[in-house]
Amino acid sequence: MHDDLHHAALPPSRPPPTKTMYWPNARQFSALRWIYVAYVMCYLVRKNYPMVLPSLAAAQLLSTSQAGVVSSIFEVAVGVVKFFCGVFVDRSPSPGLLLAKCLAVAGGSCLAMQLVFWTLTGEDASSLRLGAVAALWSANGAGQAVAWPALARVFLAWFPDPATRGTWYSILATNQNLGGVLAPMVYPPLIARFGWEAALGAPALLVLLYSGAMALGLRSGPEPAEEQPAAGAAGAGAGAAAAAAAAAKPKPPKPGILETFRFLFAQRSFVLLSLAYVPVMLLRQSLINWTAVIFDGAGLSLFQAGTCVSALEFGGFLGGLSAGYLSDNLFGGRRGPVMAIFSVLCAPLSLALPFALQLGSGGGGGGAQQMLALQAVFFATGFASFPPHSLIGLMSREITPTEINSTAGCVAKATGQLGAAAAGWPLQAWCAVHGWSTVGYVNAGASLLAAAAFAPLWSLTALKKKKA
Repeated sequence: MHDDLHHAALPPSRPPPTKTMYWPNARQFSALRWIYVAYVMCYLVRKNYPMVLPSLAAAQLLSTSQAGVVSSIFEVAVGVVKFFCGVFVDRSPSPGLLLAKCLAVAGGSCLAMQLVFWTLTGEDASSLRLGAVAALWSANGAGQAVAWPALARVFLAWFPDPATRGTWYSILATNQNLGGVLAPMVYPPLIARFGWEAALGAPALLVLLYSGAMALGLRSGPEPAEEQPAAGAAGAGAGAAAAAAAAAKPKPPKPGILETFRFLFAQRSFVLLSLAYVPVMLLRQSLINWTAVIFDGAGLSLFQAGTCVSALEFGGFLGGLSAGYLSDNLFGGRRGPVMAIFSVLCAPLSLALPFALQLGSGGGGGGAQQMLALQAVFFATGFASFPPHSLIGLMSREITPTEINSTAGCVAKATGQLGAAAAGWPLQAWCAVHGWSTVGYVNAGASLLAAAAFAPLWSLTALKKKKA
């Protein structure tokens, strides 16, 4: 066991704030481009499912209740895989290749799901169809569950400095928002012109092609010689000698699974960070999963739902950029203040949702005024909710030893899947009784719970780590 595991992951002193933004070199930019687009691709074969739900319900292929069951099974599967995949990712010799394989799994399962809807039709095949869709959609989730920790490991290999990487990690995390923005913009017109089948098959084929290209073009990290400063021939010789010495030095054995989990759950800061992710995921997934259904029940169209989901993700895009910059420059590398402040902001914004939905119920106050209010609420909610979502993954890796970074990130995210699962069938069952407008009240409570969990992490900074 590495010596770092025998010490609590508490920071020594706060690093000085970064005064100027760090700009990556050409190789770092190349790796950043590959992994950025990779997760955009993940979202194209993940956010198509909520968009096709009204069409599937109309075709009697998947009812709203069945869709909730599939969504909850998906989130539970993602959580289980995330919980255990971290050790596997930490030990992978090529996380870049692993990321490419994850994309192929996600794209292939999405394509297979379309074939299920084509072949298993009719009421007599309802149970078999539901089981097949749940299994394939869960396989999609399993691939995506491993994709982000593999992606994060590639990022940390190329961006090792904690004083500058917060901004670039937040920029990287906006790939989720870009994918989330593209999906509701692209899929409604695609479905209207070519049918719901195009929203499943076309992005799946695109993802499969990209995964093959990335397997050939992405490097998992810089070579040891690239990390050594070169100052003429002497510098190059010294760098080569240092690289050879590093390669010859035996590496400490990786900690076992049980030892790793015992260490993580003994850290109060890590436990709080993981628990805070539960209400954060409930808030975000409730809007991502059910906006099309909520708007359909309120007499609004799929296109209008798509514009609001795009507003949510675009707000998240800007919020994510702001979070990384603020945590690096205003708070000296501390992520806790940003996560706590933005979580508190989500509460009043969530309470505004039911009022915006009611603007059109009076007969004369809806239309453009209602849509403007809804888009503003979704944009602001995305801006406030995405910073905690994106920084949790980074902070969980920063406060734990290097050899268990992926495991820490995966366990934290797996815990958050409890909130995502609650945003599936449980939330649907609640809203079937109390109405879909009550989602806003549920999310307001979740926001305050998240802020309460983040508050004790206010002064925590990154753990100083030894180089392997």
